[in-house]
This record gives sequence, C-alpha cells and structure tokens, in this order.
Amino acid sequence: MKKQSILLLLSFLITPIFFSCIQQKVKTEEKDLVKKYYLSKDTTKGALSVDIEVEIPIAFTNKDVLKAIRSTVISNLFGDDYIKHANDSIVQLFTSELVGEYKENNEPLLSTLDKTNRYSFDNEHTLSGFSLLSDKKIYVYGVERYVNMGGAHGLETRNYFNFDLKTGDLIKEKDLFKANYQFELTELIKKRIVEESKEYKDQKNSEPIIDLEDTDYWTDSIKANGNFYITDEGINYVFNPYEIAPYYIGQTEVSLPFNRLKNLLKPNSIIAYLVEKNAKQ
Repeated sequence: MKKQSILLLLSFLITPIFFSCIQQKVKTEEKDLVKKYYLSKDTTKGALSVDIEVEIPIAFTNKDVLKAIRSTVISNLFGDDYIKHANDSIVQLFTSELVGEYKENNEPLLSTLDKTNRYSFDNEHTLSGFSLLSDKKIYVYGVERYVNMGGAHGLETRNYFNFDLKTGDLIKEKDLFKANYQFELTELIKKRIVEESKEYKDQKNSEPIIDLEDTDYWTDSIKANGNFYITDEGINYVFNPYEIAPYYIGQTEVSLPFNRLKNLLKPNSIIAYLVEKNAKQ
C-alpha cells in the first residue's frame, strides 16, 4: 500500500513536467546568411548581394499541424521544391540557386555590354521571415522580400499568413467576416487610409489625404486582398507596390481595429477571444 502511494505521488510530480515539455506554441529556429557573390574576378563588374534572415517552425504539440505550417512557410519563402530539404540546408541551397541564376543571366553579357567598363551588374536579394502573433490558437507569419535585378528600381513586397493551430490551415477572410462583407470592408479600408494619413502625417512627413479621389491611388482597385495579419488589437491589411497605387507611393498598410470591425466579424470565429479581450481593455 505504501509503495502504491509513492508511485501515485511520483505520477503527480512527473505529469506537470511532462506536459510542460510539450511545445504549446509554435517554436522557431533562426537561419541567416549575409554574403556578396561577385560576377567575376574583377569585383568592379558587379555582385549579387544576399541577405537572408528567417525563422523556420521546428516544434509544436501537433506534428501534423507543424508540418502544414512549415510547408506553407517554406513554400512562400523559398519555393515548393525546398519543403523536402532539411532546415539546416535550405538557406544555403536557395542561395546557391540564386547565385547560379545570377551568373547564368549576366555572365554572357559581360563581353558585349561592358566594353566601356561603365556597366555594373549589381543585383540584390533580401529576404526576411518572422513570427508575429503566436499563442495557443493562432500563429501569424510574415515574409518580406526585396529584389533588385539591376533595373531602374527593385521591388519590395510583404505577405502574411495566419494559421489556425487546430488544423494548420490558413485563416481566410471568409472565416472571419459575415456573409456579403466585401463592400462594407472595402469602404472601411478606404476610410482608414484617409484617417491614418492624418494620424501619421508628421511621422511620414507628408500632407494628409483629404479625399482619395484627389490622390494617385487607384480607388477602384482598393478592396480586401487577402493579405492581412491578425494582431491583439485588430486586423492589418497590406497592399504592395503597383497593387492599388503607382510604385512611388510604395506599400500601403491599413490597420482595422476590432472596434471598427465589430459589425462585420462572425461572432464565433477563431479570433472571437481576441475581440473579447480587446473590448475589456
């Protein structure tokens, strides 16, 4: 009897330790590489500058969910072909492919376009992958990329992925918003572009927008685009260059606080707990 009591006591002591070892949130590991790869021995002819800093998901309670999240993250960072590779080799393999393409595209031009020694084949690829919101229900991941292939200017893009940690599936707009949400959400996005231009006019050192129709924004193109990330306070939409405006305007980020979305959100969606928590603050 005494032996059984001791075993029972030990089980109570061990159980919390065991469950504390299970990864309740998505755990990531950082991989990075910063290097310049010259086109030829003559370093004045140009180089490919690579700057990669990414977080790769490596642990979570549910292995199937982890696999689904990792696959989506790797695919959007590097491409589908890299999903099968080990985490420790992905960045180097991806960089090797970038360097190969860079040399293949530019080496044949050295002798024909560079006779004056004034042409430089400088390219750049900067890639960042990072965790944003991460709790027991939702995992949000962002990808920022800047690519310059030697043209007039490079292109910077930001894309976001919101995961349901029960299934590993991406959270879509239809999972969050009530039916026929599109028109009202579009109008709110337009209104917030104007409001935020006034809120951040000093930070951005620019004149606030009075009327979108008087700007270079392509107002007919402004609508919910599926490129959003969930925060503790609301939902932020991001529009990349050329999506709703000319290149010079750059990226447009629009924050939609939960209190402005309450009439649009489904009452029992996956973000209901965030909406409720925010309302109490």
